[in-house]
Amino acid sequence: MILTQTKGYQQVLNWLKKDDKKPFKFQEEAWSYYAKGYSGLVNAPTGFGKTFSLFLAVVIEGINLAEQKDKKKAKDRLQLIWITPLRSLAKDIARAMREVLAELELDWHVGVRNGDTSQAEKLQQKKSMPEVLLITPESLHLLLAQKGSSTLFESLKCIVADEWHELLGSKRGVLVELAISRIKGLQKANKKQ
Repeated sequence: MILTQTKGYQQVLNWLKKDDKKPFKFQEEAWSYYAKGYSGLVNAPTGFGKTFSLFLAVVIEGINLAEQKDKKKAKDRLQLIWITPLRSLAKDIARAMREVLAELELDWHVGVRNGDTSQAEKLQQKKSMPEVLLITPESLHLLLAQKGSSTLFESLKCIVADEWHELLGSKRGVLVELAISRIKGLQKANKKQ
């Protein structure tokens, strides 16, 4: 499959063109590598579009998979976990993601889970996870510790550790590393069942 010929890629490209924008080379490279199953690190200056290099890669995949799969299975299933050390950053990123999804007319939900999230919202998320979940390292560990959490990650496609340089070498960074390892283990166990 050639990424540039997919419906998802074309839909995202057309969305960018509406505002006379086009993707940066590093964004297209990130989309391509993601589509091929690679993991990696995106490094670019502030305000250069790192968020879109990763978020839109998952969106492109989601659009492409929606055509191939039963839409009921893909609906309300967690596709992307976006780990961020700052609660205020999570709110800003969530707002930007919601705007993009609305403009793309993609019926995905974006949730935020941190110390500011109400218990009612957390319960709703557990019943029906959003497609995109922005979360702090501590909240991710609390989520992983809950009964039945293993099923929440069955359809997860991508984990982003935003502001990794802020976490690296700290206790919070270790929390992120352990959480990613645990999620990968849960996914392997779920596939065997």
